[in-house]
Amino acid sequence: MTDSLKGTTVLVTGAAGGLGKVIATAYLDAGANVAICDVNEERLAAARGELEPKGPFAAFKTDVTDEAAVTKLVEDVTARFGRLDILVSNAGMTDKFDPVGSLSKEHWDRILNLNLTGSFLAFKAAVNAMEAQSPPGGTIIQIGSAATTHGMASGVAYAVSKHGVAALVKSTAGHYGPKGIYAVGLLLGGMIDTNIQDGFQALGGFNQEAFGMSIASQFKPEWAIQLKDVAKYCVFLADRDIASSSNGSMINFTRNWPNA
Repeated sequence: MTDSLKGTTVLVTGAAGGLGKVIATAYLDAGANVAICDVNEERLAAARGELEPKGPFAAFKTDVTDEAAVTKLVEDVTARFGRLDILVSNAGMTDKFDPVGSLSKEHWDRILNLNLTGSFLAFKAAVNAMEAQSPPGGTIIQIGSAATTHGMASGVAYAVSKHGVAALVKSTAGHYGPKGIYAVGLLLGGMIDTNIQDGFQALGGFNQEAFGMSIASQFKPEWAIQLKDVAKYCVFLADRDIASSSNGSMINFTRNWPNA
C-alpha cells in the first residue's frame, strides 16, 4: 500500500464484485478514500469485510437508476470524506445479443435504464458536487466497451447504451473541462472474471444465433485483458495532469481485440 492518493476521494459504482471491486481495491491500495455502491446487499457485506481493513472505506446500497438515491449517495460520500475527486461509473449489465427485430421493449428499457440512465445520473450528481466543492474539480471515468464503437460486439441494446455513454463523456468533457472537471472513457475489450456475465442469467440466457454472428463469438480467452490492469489505468488517471490531457478521450483498452 502507498499513500500516493492520500486525501483523494473515489466513488466506484456497481463495485461489490467483479471489475468494480478490483478498481476500488487498487484505489485503496494507493491510499485513497474509497466509496462503493451496489444493489446487492449480500455482495456489499462481503466487500465491506474484505475492503474495510485496507483503509478509509464506505459501502452504500444504491440503485443507480433512482435519481434521488444517486443524489443521496454522493451527498453521503462527501459528508463522510469531505469531497469527491473521482467517479468511476462502472455499474452496468450485458444484454442477450438480440438484434432490433427480436429485442423486447422490457429488455431494452432495463439495459438502457441501467447502463445509460444510471451513468447519466451518476455523472449529474458527481459534476454538481465537484463544481460546488472547494477547490472545485474532479475526474469522471466511464467504463465503456468494444460495443461503444462496434455494433456487432453485442446485441442492439447494449451497443446503444455503450455508444450513448461515449456521448455522455464527450459532452461532459466539453462543458466542464474548463472548470477542471474531466471526463474520460475506457473502452474495454473482452474480460474474464467479471460479474457482468451475471446479466445473461438475469435476462434468462442469450440469443445463441445472434451471438454466433457477433464478433464476441470469435473471442479467445488468451485475448482477455486483466481486471488488475484496468484498475491500474484508473489509478493512473487520478493524476490531474493526465486526466486533463485525456479529457474527452475514449481510450481503447482492448489488447487490440477487436482489431483496430
